[in-house]
Amino acid sequence: MSTVNTKKDLLVGQIKQVLLLYDLGVLKNCFQLSFGYANQNYRIDTDQGSFLYRVCTQQPLPLIEYEVALMKALQQIDFPTAYPIAKKDGGFIHSLGEHYVMVYEFYNGHEPALNVHTSSAIAEAIGKLSLLPNAPRYLKKNAIHLDTCDALIAEFERAKNPIPVLLEYFKEQTNYLRPLLRQPLPEGVVHGDCFTDNTLFDGNQLVAVIDFEEACYDHLLFDVGVTINGFCFPDNQLDSVLLEAFLTAYQRQRLLTHEEWTLLFAYIQWGAHGMITWHLQNNLLHKHHHSQWQRVQELMHRVQQMRQEETQINQLITQIAKRLKNATNRE
Repeated sequence: MSTVNTKKDLLVGQIKQVLLLYDLGVLKNCFQLSFGYANQNYRIDTDQGSFLYRVCTQQPLPLIEYEVALMKALQQIDFPTAYPIAKKDGGFIHSLGEHYVMVYEFYNGHEPALNVHTSSAIAEAIGKLSLLPNAPRYLKKNAIHLDTCDALIAEFERAKNPIPVLLEYFKEQTNYLRPLLRQPLPEGVVHGDCFTDNTLFDGNQLVAVIDFEEACYDHLLFDVGVTINGFCFPDNQLDSVLLEAFLTAYQRQRLLTHEEWTLLFAYIQWGAHGMITWHLQNNLLHKHHHSQWQRVQELMHRVQQMRQEETQINQLITQIAKRLKNATNRE
């Protein structure tokens, strides 16, 4: 018997054992969906339907418990996501060897095209998340933080995969953003990683925002900046039409403050720079990974291009803010 078949048989046996803890029927099929840094995802089909079987390979139990508590709060506001399913005993998390397992609702969908409809749909969802009641109950520091950047910079001299152009960029951009990111802004729960691959769409209709592993309590503008990076940069260029569609839809849920409009340019950069930080955290500093390095190069170029076009982009943001303010006043 091949090693592949042995692993598949072991997985099937484990899933069958876990399903005994639920009222979800008998396993018929399972298919691997993704293998990420923090989890392994499988679609499982039973005689009662399809579900997502998630193996948490990196997250410690307190962070998984945080995510479950947050999901319960999101359910109260009918947020569009795939929710974890409770076991027969009412719990959500099952210990399986060194890892933890949860079962979620499964939704069919696809990664969206970038257009005004998908940008508007995701903006309304993120705006709804920004208004989550009792947000201070879900305090958790963002893994993407200036402190993280400084720790990585301190580690540069020990890097096993030194990339001089990246290290030079990272130091300069972190210092450029530092005073801007320290200014007080409205806070709340943020998704923290709302790129297109963490959403499911049916055509232009949003089905679900998924993967809340990076969710935390931070400046709400962080989520705005990250999601703009995910939905308003076709061909790695900021699209003014998509940006205006996004901001118009977000404002239907929550109005940005004057300070947030002023700092939006910086937070769009922070969204991209934060993702570079994530890749450095996830071992690019010490081990070359071709697809990671390609993505980081793309994000570096994006930030550098924005810096070169700072005056034009800030003028665009000011114009959008003025149009939206005038529209609100007319209403």
